[in-house]
Amino acid sequence: MIIRLLLLFLIVWFLFWLLKKQFSGDSSPKTETKTEELEDMVACSYCGTHVPESLGVRAADKFYCCQQHADLDTHEKDK
Repeated sequence: MIIRLLLLFLIVWFLFWLLKKQFSGDSSPKTETKTEELEDMVACSYCGTHVPESLGVRAADKFYCCQQHADLDTHEKDK
């Protein structure tokens, strides 16, 4: 009796899973991946850390990972 109930439960669960997968609305295949734009990594002139070019700061024809390093580098050269 318990084996029949277990088998019935598994069949109902499988049918539910199959219907959910069929009508989930995600029609795009799983193998399709979104292409992301690749971005150049540039080394900071102050600390040498590589960061994406869009996240860094350019000052005095040099590239820095943050505004603080740009300020520190220009202050050290002023002395």
